[in-house]
Amino acid sequence: MEGRWLFYDDNDYRMGMAGVALASLKFDVKFYAFELMPNHGHFVLNGTGEQCMKVFSYLKRRFSEQLMKKGRAPLPEDYGCVLKPLPDKNALMAEILYVVRNPYEKGYCSPGGHRWGSSYLYFNELASALGGVKVSSLQTMQVRTITGSRETLPPDWLIHPDLGVLPCNFIDAGKVEELFESPKEYHTRLVKEYESAVKIARTLGEEVEFSQSEIRDIVNTELRASYPGRLFKSLSPEEKCRVAVRLYETMRLDTRMMAQALYLSELTIIQAIRSKDYGIH
Repeated sequence: MEGRWLFYDDNDYRMGMAGVALASLKFDVKFYAFELMPNHGHFVLNGTGEQCMKVFSYLKRRFSEQLMKKGRAPLPEDYGCVLKPLPDKNALMAEILYVVRNPYEKGYCSPGGHRWGSSYLYFNELASALGGVKVSSLQTMQVRTITGSRETLPPDWLIHPDLGVLPCNFIDAGKVEELFESPKEYHTRLVKEYESAVKIARTLGEEVEFSQSEIRDIVNTELRASYPGRLFKSLSPEEKCRVAVRLYETMRLDTRMMAQALYLSELTIIQAIRSKDYGIH
């Protein structure tokens, strides 16, 4: 779900976290990962298509009500979402990595450092130290104020004074960790799996924003694959341009950043992209 601004302050995010928690209970779905961003949200969940759409409709209603409470316009009737089935384990892993990467990729935090989602739960020993107060030790009105709902929460769920309903209550981090061979594989793929991030972003109508160092890493990896054993200084401008065109075709990388990584002018790369000599028609 993406569009206009959804969350303006920490209280909005806390209510958003509560909404996701309540949706997991209300519609009996399992969330593997989710991240709340200022103007959109990403969710990876296990459920039928009907269940997933019920979750979306519920969250849309809650977010609209929260906006109206602050004197803002509700979400429009045609505010929609992209619902995408995940056919196998590899697709599930790639989608989880894409969702968890989103706050980092947008420049909000380091990998796994976002407060308003599940990214800090995976392979992180400090997550269990965050702690909170059990629902059973709070008064009913306190819980209703925190969740903005009369729906009840399990008595052993934890509430954090700043973050609200903690995602550890309804995210099975252990199940997600079982998908990956090790913490190292998880974190390496989280920051290095560039091409799959681009492919997933396209299916969602989004764009991936790479930094200059990431562009340089992508370019150097492609150069090594295309010209094994060759030193960078031995490559001709034409050979570098072929790599630039290929990366532009497959990943739509920024031409200025590619030019810096390849030590070519941006004009040279743009001309190569437009030239039939490099496979662009």
